Amino acid sequence: MEVMAVIVSLIFIGYISRYLGVLREEDRSVLNKVVVYISMPSTVFLTILKNVSPKELALFIKLPILIFLIFTICGVIGYILGRCLKLEGKSIGGLILVCALGNTGFLGYPVIYGFYGDPGLVRAIFCDMGSVIASLLIGTFVGVTFGEGKEEKNTSLYILKELLKFPPFLACILSILCVTLGIGIKDIPAFLVDTLNYLSKATVPLIMISLGLSLSPGSTYTIKYGILALLVRSGVAPLLALLLSLLFSIEGLERKVLILQSAMPSAMMSLVFSLLYRLDVKLVASACFITTISSLVILPMLKKILG
Repeated sequence: MEVMAVIVSLIFIGYISRYLGVLREEDRSVLNKVVVYISMPSTVFLTILKNVSPKELALFIKLPILIFLIFTICGVIGYILGRCLKLEGKSIGGLILVCALGNTGFLGYPVIYGFYGDPGLVRAIFCDMGSVIASLLIGTFVGVTFGEGKEEKNTSLYILKELLKFPPFLACILSILCVTLGIGIKDIPAFLVDTLNYLSKATVPLIMISLGLSLSPGSTYTIKYGILALLVRSGVAPLLALLLSLLFSIEGLERKVLILQSAMPSAMMSLVFSLLYRLDVKLVASACFITTISSLVILPMLKKILG
């Protein structure tokens, strides 16, 4: 599929740039900051403002709630698998994270946009908001419970602070508020809209190049745990999404995007939490690599099944 060919090409540019010395693996933090603090908030704000009407908000708000439920259930499944395999605290914590958290932003945005354009992207954004909250809640809980890193005296306050420091989340809230108040693109100065459009166009290529810098085949020492994470993320999660979409009367494009977002590979945020709380970093890195590479084949297949 042409869409996946473009995405793979962009990832490969980041991957090969590291080995040619054009970019270093450490440079991904700079790219990520540009994405998170500048380009992605522009994408979120413009996409929601252009494609969401007040009457659609009630439907779209279901998406982050369902993603949160799916990720939480997948985390529980990861815990059960870890106990069955008799993993130690650090390793079971890492397995929970890679089973629970999906890459709905850094891979979900480009893939869904490539498949369905702006209408799909706006739904992907709402799914990602649920993913952000799940990442902070599950990541912090797992880190404090199974890790050896810092412990927050007030976990709820910490999570709230992190949400308020995450620009795409704030952009989503601001755009929803604008939609609710009836403020549209025409009500915003043209130069500002043009500026946001230019910034927004940088989101997908920067995300993919950054992802390419992050991938490393050398991290597959715990391949069996990567396969387990793959089965949960690409098998169990979309089945849960299908079941919940039927229960909550989610149909059409909303259902397709929900299922695809739920099937995204293990989130790179899993690696951030594993480093922060001293979990099994090698297990997490292995799972992120295996699930990401596999998803480049699985996601187009799943999209074809969905029609």
